[in-house]
Amino acid sequence: MANIGAPDTAPAGAHDTATAGRHALETALQPLPACTACTIGRSPHTAASAWIHPSPGLPRIMICTRHQQASSDPRHPTPLDIRAVPELTQAHLSARRPATPVSPSWASTITTPWYDHQQHVHERRHTRLYQLRATNPRMSPGPASPALTCRELITNPETLTLTAAHDHLPPNPLTHAQQTTYLHQLTGRLPLPRLAPADHDLLWKHLITH
Repeated sequence: MANIGAPDTAPAGAHDTATAGRHALETALQPLPACTACTIGRSPHTAASAWIHPSPGLPRIMICTRHQQASSDPRHPTPLDIRAVPELTQAHLSARRPATPVSPSWASTITTPWYDHQQHVHERRHTRLYQLRATNPRMSPGPASPALTCRELITNPETLTLTAAHDHLPPNPLTHAQQTTYLHQLTGRLPLPRLAPADHDLLWKHLITH
């Protein structure tokens, strides 16, 4: 974690908002809590909380691989202990910077519906959420449930996999053989026994319109 500093606004959820749209916007702009161990090591004011503004255009995931802490939603006032979910750290360590800036946002638009509609990788997502809640018993449900506030963190391994895969897509239009090959390769990377996206799945729509 880097760019540690004092927050310029209170964490989302601390104040009531007039509309759901305003709440979503404010949450997206809020800084995230910094790794507590890093803060203690860098600042003489060990009792003070530190916050980070994620880099613009990148997913709002801040992972300290050294101390096994992660932040992805400002409605968590402190970082989450992710030691019980090693694939979160492993995915972060093995990820490479995308060749195109659109890749992370594209990947997130696919993995978010997978999470919300319990598609493809829902069993491992349930397991990760259970592990996070067990390791972080003080996680406050607040106005939003942990299933929502932890969503971006829980989906991050698959989002990173799709981000890397996006940068290796052949030029459009893809032939049927190229679509089949791409899905076969992605199935192994996720990993899944089978990946057959429905017509309404954004992954499939992207393959036929890429």
